[in-house]
Amino acid sequence: MYIERTFVLDGALPEVWAFLNQPHEVGKCLPGCHTVEVLGVGKYTGSVGIKVGPIKAGFDVRVETSEERPPEYAAYTMRGADKDGGSKISAECTLALKAVDDRHTEITYTSTVHIVGKLGKFAAGVMQKFADGINDQFIAALTKRAAELHGSPAVEEAEAEKGKGMLGSLKSMFKKQPAEAVK
Repeated sequence: MYIERTFVLDGALPEVWAFLNQPHEVGKCLPGCHTVEVLGVGKYTGSVGIKVGPIKAGFDVRVETSEERPPEYAAYTMRGADKDGGSKISAECTLALKAVDDRHTEITYTSTVHIVGKLGKFAAGVMQKFADGINDQFIAALTKRAAELHGSPAVEEAEAEKGKGMLGSLKSMFKKQPAEAVK
C-alpha cells in the first residue's frame, strides 16, 4: 500500500524540523499510540493499538532513521508485530520539508506499507481507506499541535469557534472513518 500526503504546518522550517524530531510529541498525534520510547539517536519503539473492522490489534513497533539531511529530508523504516503474533507490518517512509515562508513549512510524507497476517487478509481497498483515515487524523493532530507550539492565531480562532460548532464538524468528519484507533 502506498500513502502520500502533502500538508503545511505552522512554524519556520527549523522549528518544524525540531518538532518532528521529538518522538514523544509526534507520538501524541498518532491515533492509537500508547507509548513511545527513545532507544538512541534516530531509534524509537512504540506501542500502537488499531481496530480494522472486527479485528483489534496491538502493535509493538520499532522506528529507525535510515537517512537524514536536516532540516529538509528524512527517511526511516518501521517494523512491527501484533502482540498476539497475528499480523506484521513494515514500512519505508520519507519526509520532505520545504519552507513556504518564514512562518510555514510544507511537508510531503510518503510511505510504502506491507501488512501480512490477519490484517493483511483485508482487501487492499479496505486497508487503503483505513490508512487514509488514520493519516488524515494524524495530520490534523500534527497541524493543531504545531500551531499550539508556534503560537498560531489559527488555534486561538479555532478555540473561539468551538462553541459555534466548527470543531464539532471536524470531529464528526473524522468519526465517519471505517475504523478508528483503539484508545
